[in-house]
Amino acid sequence: MSKRIILLIMMIAPVWMSSSPGAVKVEFFKGSLNVVKNKAATEGKLYFVDFVASWCMPCRWMDETTFTDPALVKYVESNYIPVKVDIDDFDGYAYKQVYGIKLLPSILIFNSKGEIVDRYEESLPPSKLLAILKKHNTAENRVKTATAKPTPKPPVTRPKLEPKPKPAPKPKPAPKPAPKPAPTAKPTKPAASAPSATVSTGEGLYRFKVSRQASKGYSVQVGVFGDYGNVLIEAARLEKKFREPVLVHIAQLKGKKVYRVMIGEFGDPSSATEFRTYVKKSGIDCIVKDLSTMK
Repeated sequence: MSKRIILLIMMIAPVWMSSSPGAVKVEFFKGSLNVVKNKAATEGKLYFVDFVASWCMPCRWMDETTFTDPALVKYVESNYIPVKVDIDDFDGYAYKQVYGIKLLPSILIFNSKGEIVDRYEESLPPSKLLAILKKHNTAENRVKTATAKPTPKPPVTRPKLEPKPKPAPKPKPAPKPAPKPAPTAKPTKPAASAPSATVSTGEGLYRFKVSRQASKGYSVQVGVFGDYGNVLIEAARLEKKFREPVLVHIAQLKGKKVYRVMIGEFGDPSSATEFRTYVKKSGIDCIVKDLSTMK
């Protein structure tokens, strides 16, 4: 091999190595969507959320091609905060329901105020995604606001049980017993409505009655959460929506504390299955759970 050929290879090798696939890639932010929203407001940036799953082949294709494109990587670093959410993760499942994710991959674009400006339910090549990001990167979508530091999440522990107040003394009975009230019909279940497009960080005031539940009967599980703040919001929403008791099962899974949220108490599986059908009509994924297996 001549010295001229060797010199030519030495000159083009660095260029070839720097442009090879995988040399650069989009660095996704590690943190919850609530923290990202605060960061975007403080820095005056837009952010986008890439909803994925480990079994989604188009998602892998985008990771290997779209998110390794040098031009896209450079533009995202300067103008956006990228976030990736696995819908099979604990809180990812909650975000999937909140934002109505039906197809993968799905990319939601938010302005600096945390408002959705557009959504794309398809795999996007680098040139198309870059054009989309440039389209939405406008002055009105990049308003910088001073916000407080993100409030830390509450500890994922069982809420403290307050002592019950002493009951007031019972009044003396009347000379004649009052007639028994007529039985009332069970409240009619309200029509299905879309879930609120927010996920709580646990701030605010909630009424949440906690008591030990016997492990018997059946219920309908609607979600698994890793954040206790989301449990409070979901319990309040479900009670209002379905007029049924909400049960929460606390357990350890892979070294993490998780909360399984269920609706209703039923004595037999057929009644639970019938109620599950009603819940699914409102757009909520759910399964029937045998409470005897949840100690």
